Amino acid sequence: TDETAFNYDANANVDNGSCEAIVIGCTDATAFNYDANANVNDGSCIAVVEGCIDPTALNYEELANTDNGSCIATVEGCMDVTAFNYDATANVDDGSCEAVVFGCIDATAFNYDETANTSDDSCIAVVLGCTDATAFNFDATANTDDDSCIAVVLGCTDATAFNYDATANTDDASC
Repeated sequence: TDETAFNYDANANVDNGSCEAIVIGCTDATAFNYDANANVNDGSCIAVVEGCIDPTALNYEELANTDNGSCIATVEGCMDVTAFNYDATANVDDGSCEAVVFGCIDATAFNYDETANTSDDSCIAVVLGCTDATAFNFDATANTDDDSCIAVVLGCTDATAFNYDATANTDDASC
């Protein structure tokens, strides 16, 4: 019999205790903002828009209000397949791509190239020896000087000669 009740009955003349309070809200069970307690629709129902609602995801949908599980995590990296540091898992290019630089990448090699990041199989083994072509013990096969060069000392190298020079290592035909 309560005129302010949701289920007011103008024909009732005895209150049976069944009066329900009016609860205003969205009564559409398929709406995003459905209120199960509401019994009077106030026109505020919002349609469900499914999509990715994680703002950090690659496929974030600003208009979505219900997560449908489609979010794709953002993976930053180099996306240039021709780059040295290409990352196949990246879906956002972070500007870190490095060009491929071919050369010898073996730090112990004679021709090591510190700017190279990709081997071109050109490495040459280090061969130690005297690299001074004017030295007494010049080694034509050496590519790295080992400080073993002996200077040429001209003089008589015949130990039986009068003018024998014990310091000479190259005969100058003066014996």
